[in-house]
Amino acid sequence: MGRYDGHSWVYSPKAVKVPEELKKEIEAKARHLIEILKKKHIKQPPKKLIHNHLVNIYGKWIQQRFYFCSKYICPKGYLFPWFENRFARLEYTGKRLSEKDNFQLFFIRYTGEWIKILEDKTFDQCLKEIETSPYFIP
Repeated sequence: MGRYDGHSWVYSPKAVKVPEELKKEIEAKARHLIEILKKKHIKQPPKKLIHNHLVNIYGKWIQQRFYFCSKYICPKGYLFPWFENRFARLEYTGKRLSEKDNFQLFFIRYTGEWIKILEDKTFDQCLKEIETSPYFIP
């Protein structure tokens, strides 16, 4: 699978359908990482809320992608009482020659553009990157 970038062909795997048993395994491993991220990033809200405050971190499937999301509450007087922010995206790209399940890992830029930082890595390698990299702060 490739795409033409105007100068040459570039390897660019696409997301494929995720088997149900793999979905359950991904959700179980992601729950463990989410608990670690919650302990690290979620603090008690102040008595008087002045800025947006992180209250929850969770994961969810949207089509063939798994997203790590954060939920923020807003101070009184804002248009909405809360909002959701997606900070990491995992795409399953199938099995390659190594017979391991491969994934691509993306972070979201401040412009709303998803930037790929890992390609053809195992799920555990992607989770380690989310836990340690400064790109994935909820």
